[in-house]
Amino acid sequence: MAKRPERSIVSLISFIQTGELGPLKLGMPMREVSEFLGPPDWWMDGHDPDISPVPLLWGYARILEIRFGYEAPHAVECIKLCQLPAPGQRHLQVCRQLWIRADGISEATGLSDLLRLVNWPTGETITVGIAHSWNPVVDICTDRVRLVWCMSTDDEALFERRVKKGASRSEIVAWRDELSTGFFGVYSIAVPKSDRAPVEGWEDFTPSEYLDLINAHRPLTYS
Repeated sequence: MAKRPERSIVSLISFIQTGELGPLKLGMPMREVSEFLGPPDWWMDGHDPDISPVPLLWGYARILEIRFGYEAPHAVECIKLCQLPAPGQRHLQVCRQLWIRADGISEATGLSDLLRLVNWPTGETITVGIAHSWNPVVDICTDRVRLVWCMSTDDEALFERRVKKGASRSEIVAWRDELSTGFFGVYSIAVPKSDRAPVEGWEDFTPSEYLDLINAHRPLTYS
């Protein structure tokens, strides 16, 4: 009988810092991903079987998505953690072989909360972005990962009502941070900012600039 693969418990903060989930990292061949995680729970076939003879998007437990390149050996191009742990949950079980330790992060953790919680890598560019466009998202981009939050339709309408009453730049930033409660994922990708949609229409801040703006307007009151 073949030996069952050992379970890997990987730090969520480590993934945010490095873009790697234990041995799972960008550039890893599809065969090695299969050996580590086993077959996916679901997958999507390529649009053209002549170009993509194998499924290039794999999913595990609706928690983890892996996108591979077209050409053999189909190297990993993107790793997406689709959700954060529920409050009080200590681990996310991706599959039998991979568990992700919460490290005090949950789906209730907002962008500014995470900025304060993570010891961000030195020597890297850390950017906090706000999309002033049709896409109501805020994000953190490092040299390795992108983390994305979004407003709900109701909160977007509330935000627009507040802005129409007249607001300073710092108030707008604070309201966006408070209302962006929908988590869209952690993306490990070669050029994180290239994942932004749309590409234009972003206002970028350093972490300290962003936190200084929102700290000036806590607690917030909505009407």
